[in-house]
Amino acid sequence: MEEQVTDQEEKKKEETSTIAREFSRDAPPILHLLVVGFHHKKGCQVEYSYPPLCPNSPSESHECPEMWKNLPSLAMPDGSHNFVEDTVYFHLPSMAHPGKTVYGVSSYRQIEAKMLSKKTADITRSTVQKAVCVLSNLPLYGHIQVKMGLITEAYFREGDFTQFMLLHDAYNNLNMCLNPDLLNSTQAIIGLPLREMLERFGHKVVQLFKLILLQKRVLFFHSPVRPLSTSILAMLALFPGVVESGLDNCTALASQPELIIAETLEIPKQFIPPPDEEPAGIFSPQNQSSVYNGLTEKLSSWKDKLAGSTKSADTPTVDATDDSKVSRESSFEDLRAPTAQEMENEKSGRISPSIVAGLPNEDCGLPLQLFGNGYLCHPYLSLSYLDLLSEPNIHGYIVGATNVLFKQKKTLFDAIIELETGRIDITDPELRRQLELTKEDMRFADHIVRLVVQDRTSNTFLDGVGWEGGDEWLRAEFKTYLLFMLRTSLMDDGCKYLDEFNPAFIQAWKATSNYEKWLETPHPAVLELHPGHMFSGQLSISDVKLKISQITQTMQNTEKGRKISNAAASTSRAVAQTSKAVGGAISQAKGALSSWWSTLHQQPTEATEEAEEALGPNGMRMSDIDLTE
Repeated sequence: MEEQVTDQEEKKKEETSTIAREFSRDAPPILHLLVVGFHHKKGCQVEYSYPPLCPNSPSESHECPEMWKNLPSLAMPDGSHNFVEDTVYFHLPSMAHPGKTVYGVSSYRQIEAKMLSKKTADITRSTVQKAVCVLSNLPLYGHIQVKMGLITEAYFREGDFTQFMLLHDAYNNLNMCLNPDLLNSTQAIIGLPLREMLERFGHKVVQLFKLILLQKRVLFFHSPVRPLSTSILAMLALFPGVVESGLDNCTALASQPELIIAETLEIPKQFIPPPDEEPAGIFSPQNQSSVYNGLTEKLSSWKDKLAGSTKSADTPTVDATDDSKVSRESSFEDLRAPTAQEMENEKSGRISPSIVAGLPNEDCGLPLQLFGNGYLCHPYLSLSYLDLLSEPNIHGYIVGATNVLFKQKKTLFDAIIELETGRIDITDPELRRQLELTKEDMRFADHIVRLVVQDRTSNTFLDGVGWEGGDEWLRAEFKTYLLFMLRTSLMDDGCKYLDEFNPAFIQAWKATSNYEKWLETPHPAVLELHPGHMFSGQLSISDVKLKISQITQTMQNTEKGRKISNAAASTSRAVAQTSKAVGGAISQAKGALSSWWSTLHQQPTEATEEAEEALGPNGMRMSDIDLTE
């Protein structure tokens, strides 16, 4: 008995010492390169690893470290036998540094056994299923996948799976080609289908963006795995710096349950100004009623620390809730941020996203800490992980799955996203209310969808080459959207600017750990932005059309959806006649809109409830509609 205990202790020490090179200064970008195969009796198992996964074990050992015991099921996903080839992106916890992430890229192939030049004893079926897998320190998913595709193709072309020198050469070659500097380039998002996600989900991409910020329990479902895992990472790529450096802790479980109190936020003492210090600038507490205890004091302290000295007592204060633009006393040059004139886009009359997106992430508090301490991200999970999601030290997650049993466990998820249909299934009415898009959000969504689709349809040969409509342009748009939302979230409860982002969402977001951590330190570039949505403006008939489009997409082919579409058509015809009889046409248009509005308030059916949910707390008022457009 004592000998068994001693053997287990030595085994744990050996595993720790071997993987200790992870995240060390001398650690190579690629930790291991392995082959995972399917055995007709044992299932998925590691057939070869270089260097060996376990110390003092041969590379041909099937043994996996305890923390990576499910590695074979990740490298060869559920239902892989239905596909000739597939690619999987997955995450593993580091064994040397608790909380850190190891990034996996697996290239799967299935070929007929008769194509092999040398058959081993374990090949008893007509087809052979194997995956060549890489475990890396760097989240260079697409960059590694391109090289792994070539390596896997060459390995299978050999027809002899005992030729391991090819894998040794591939391991050394990958370590020479990869380095952390690639994360500072577009190589970090290569192969991630950002624009395909936009085409698949349309305006719902903005809802997904907000859903991720709320750190809920989210399931993406699809088969095969490659579009599933790449789509999840593509959504995360819309958040500045998250793919590059924000996934380092995405496998970390919570050491103890987190208690996030929404009513008050504790302010570090270093950010609380002395009692005799004069609050300065637009953040003066005398002009604002605080929602979060001490929030205005923190903002005032931020401004004072950035300026380096206090302003004089006669400095005029400006009410931040006033309709006029907030005056900017501090210089953008000191912060290396653009001036107000530089930020004016002459073509569209709005702030240029390319300029705002150029603000340094570190000055804006980015990337947001969306993951870590119980908030997980797994682009793919196998069925063996299903029970893990119900652990008490897990608070939220974004996971991808191909097994239908995940969908059947609806109590484990706040939202289920069907990648095939673009459907977002949310059962909680309160969460649906929080994710309701405002008219400004709808304008933003329409803007990016229209330009991306236009870019892909009009320039087939040069698809993605130009700036506008490309991947980097799309990331710049969402960074700008996020920065203005962060700036607006600092306003007092009841401020009109909050209505442009949905006050219910802002309130829920402020209760999350990522927002609480962002609020802990000052962010000079964000404070210099004017609060409000970058697509703010008076409600127009175009907004009505966008809202109708959103409702009809939600209601699909229901009878209520057809009635709304007919009402919308009547409205469009009425507005088109304004050139002939302005007064009469406006009256007719209002009548058509009133008819449409009453359609949504008939006896509640299932379809009617969906329509009313789509309108949400930011429903349109007839008095706000500008019919002169």
